[in-house]
Amino acid sequence: MGQGRKDLNYVPNTSNVKIDVLILAAGQAQRFGRPKQLLPWGTGETILSHVIKQVSATPGISRIHVVLGAWFEEICTTLATPLEQVEIINNPDWQVGMFSSLSTGLRQLNKENHKSDGILVLLGDMPFITSETLSLFVDSLEPKSPRPLIAVENNRPAHPYLIRQSHIGEILSLSGESGIRPFIKKQFPNALKIPVSHTAGRKDIDTWKSYFANRPESSGAVIPTPP
Repeated sequence: MGQGRKDLNYVPNTSNVKIDVLILAAGQAQRFGRPKQLLPWGTGETILSHVIKQVSATPGISRIHVVLGAWFEEICTTLATPLEQVEIINNPDWQVGMFSSLSTGLRQLNKENHKSDGILVLLGDMPFITSETLSLFVDSLEPKSPRPLIAVENNRPAHPYLIRQSHIGEILSLSGESGIRPFIKKQFPNALKIPVSHTAGRKDIDTWKSYFANRPESSGAVIPTPP
């Protein structure tokens, strides 16, 4: 859950902003040996469908894009209903790493020439993100400002982050070896910082131990049982 804004001069954004969301969910999840995106998370949901649900419940989001790669057909088939409300982007180079998914998503948005006030980027394996936390980004957005919005936890950059369309060219010019980090490091001092809790900003599901330790009690069985 987000910690909220504490400055007394803060006024929620009530303007008609347009924000695109880019959910990066193309990874193979090699440690799991199966699509991590489809692991049960709560009643009738999976990790990825839960993330989509939280984004969909956030006012101010105009379009949702999900970048898929590994397990593309299986995810599209299993999550056919949740994916009806999003635009699917296929990343054929998912093996290269997460930055390739971000680049693929940003190139697609550039091709569509869709004007938005910001592009909110989050990970598809962070089911602890909530609509409340995402609303902090929407409410804090300054439409005419060029500053990005970056989640912070203990004064360190975290997820998610919101970039501007004017940033796309700079991000796509990066080599990709260090991912998005050089851009975040450069922008961080002047970025609008959104404080988030540990579970929202840094906690993802990357091992079977973390999955079973953190998943809701109402989650369905994992079949076949993992090793």
